[in-house]
Amino acid sequence: MNNPYRYTLRLAIDENIYDADKKKRLLDFVKKAHISDVAFFLNQEELSDAHVTLDKAKELIKNVDLISQPLKELGITVSLNPWTTMNHSDRGIHIKPELDIKPMVSYQGVKSISMACPGYAGWADYVSDIYAVWASIRPNELWLEDDFRHYKNAPFKLGCFCEDHMKQYNEILGTDLSLEDFVSKMFTGGENKYRNTYLKVARAEILHVAHMIEQKVHAVSPTTTLGLMSSWPEVHALEGRDWQKLLDELSGEDTPAVSRPHLPAYNEVSPQQYARDFEKYTVATRTEIGENHKIYPEMESFLYSPYAKSNKFTQFQLDTTSLVHANGVLLNMFSMMGDGINETYHYDDLLNHDKEFLDFLNENGIDIEHRGGVIVPMNQDVARTKIDSEGTLEGLMASQTQWLELLSVMGIATKPLNYIGQEIKNKCIAITGNFLNTLSDEQINQLLTRNFVLLDGDAIVILNNRHLLKLINVTDIEVLKNRSGQQSFEQFDGESISGINNPRLTMLTHTGDYVKINYKSPVRVHSSAYDRLENKLGPVTTSSDKFYILPMMDSAKYGWQAQYTDIREGDIKQFFEEQLSTPHLVNMYNCKMVIDEDQSEMIVSNWSIDDVDGINFFLKDRSVRKVSVTYRDADNQIQNEVLDVTLDSKGIYHVDFTVKELAVIHIQFLD
Repeated sequence: MNNPYRYTLRLAIDENIYDADKKKRLLDFVKKAHISDVAFFLNQEELSDAHVTLDKAKELIKNVDLISQPLKELGITVSLNPWTTMNHSDRGIHIKPELDIKPMVSYQGVKSISMACPGYAGWADYVSDIYAVWASIRPNELWLEDDFRHYKNAPFKLGCFCEDHMKQYNEILGTDLSLEDFVSKMFTGGENKYRNTYLKVARAEILHVAHMIEQKVHAVSPTTTLGLMSSWPEVHALEGRDWQKLLDELSGEDTPAVSRPHLPAYNEVSPQQYARDFEKYTVATRTEIGENHKIYPEMESFLYSPYAKSNKFTQFQLDTTSLVHANGVLLNMFSMMGDGINETYHYDDLLNHDKEFLDFLNENGIDIEHRGGVIVPMNQDVARTKIDSEGTLEGLMASQTQWLELLSVMGIATKPLNYIGQEIKNKCIAITGNFLNTLSDEQINQLLTRNFVLLDGDAIVILNNRHLLKLINVTDIEVLKNRSGQQSFEQFDGESISGINNPRLTMLTHTGDYVKINYKSPVRVHSSAYDRLENKLGPVTTSSDKFYILPMMDSAKYGWQAQYTDIREGDIKQFFEEQLSTPHLVNMYNCKMVIDEDQSEMIVSNWSIDDVDGINFFLKDRSVRKVSVTYRDADNQIQNEVLDVTLDSKGIYHVDFTVKELAVIHIQFLD
């Protein structure tokens, strides 16, 4: 196997209770579970003393070095996971007076007692010096925790707005604003100089400290790889994060930095919900990072027991990391208080049984950059242009993944794209308003005139604000607020979907506002809006030879929940089959398709606890007669079957194969 999938075990130890039994359990576990790397926590969670002194750091690292020797003798690499850079949140522990660290101040003027100001030189010197201490035992990887950011745990939220930062913002702007006035202006409207000033300062100081850490770490241990942990892309956008540049700053000459994206299910949620969150967080992060840095997503079970998450769901999380072609996974499966390995969870069996299949999926993975399907572009600077009429911090959290989540969950192949101005021609693109607002008028013109484009209600509003409605042959629009006594439901007049004539969708619950559009030239009207008295208000879903428009806006509370129905799916797929050549699954609820751009292989995953009887898919650009299906059976053995493919009169391919609940399968097209 050229590309084995790597298990990294994140483990907390406490020398005061690390006895012979814990040592034996650890060694037995790593051998049976095929662990390649153990990342020891330092100063973590319940045992954290906030920012420790350099002398304390040397003591901690000495203990880890001693405990790690038996692992090294087994050929297992040892990494380090310090739990504090700026610190995650206040927990009643003050910054030690002997440390030259200034506290962070929130956007509401609250001074932290333990979180560090990221722009203060004393903290930059401290954190880079302590990382040099961590590097002294030459770890395989040395991680920066997810507290390496300006946005902190509630209720603190965004920093830093200390006196020095306020002075810096005012000097850049040539103003003398108070914190309250600056924040008010920063939160107002779309792009403005106050918000841009904050974002530029935040980005610059993070890059500066990352560079200092890299320099000091690699001066001590040139072979150590630095790793970056991260959570939600829309949260990191609030601090102007430049994903690729940050990882580049953390990279040595021969040691490119690695990334740990968030897997959004610390506790077991419904697989259907996880299906959406996976796109919103994990896929979006991988897209922003780019293809030059390896990724090891985080599989965490909090509070660390089968009461938090079933082993079957955990195994599914591992298998679905193949959808972002992960190189391995970081496993946070046990208590962070030093309990060590809990054998009653049977995680060693789980990891042992799944390893061969994960190796196969890694060897035969599909990179995001090489996917085929609907292009869903996103921009890391989205917070810069987010429009929020309420003037709140939450209003700057700009989602760009509504289409990505919806299309993927409905089994439509997608290709998320980190958009940096590259030319896109003759493609199918799904655009949200938040992304559209990051573009220049010329970029918008090129995307909309050179491609087939799916647009949402927020995108239509942006086009209206930018006086660009002519690009989609629209004269004017009207935004009808949700629960305003107007729109009640959407009806597909004269259509039959899922065997229902004239099917309806709610426009009242779990949805955003409706954008009523007046077109200046004829379009195909798929559905219309009606009030509760069944009076027609105007068109909803429409299409032409250049556009498919779903004029529903994002809801701050519900997102696009109301769109997740077989009626919406049926309309989109029927249009795709009639007008476009986008690959997708058919009659496979909650299943996803990832396909390569050459249409030679695909990965199908079932994000539900129902078995799906038969693999049905639409491909317009090639002929398929046989497929090779590789899967993991009930006994966790890899199986492969070569199966015939039939084609019905509607152009839908069928393979007689049952996709089991929470299963991932790999399909190779043989001809």
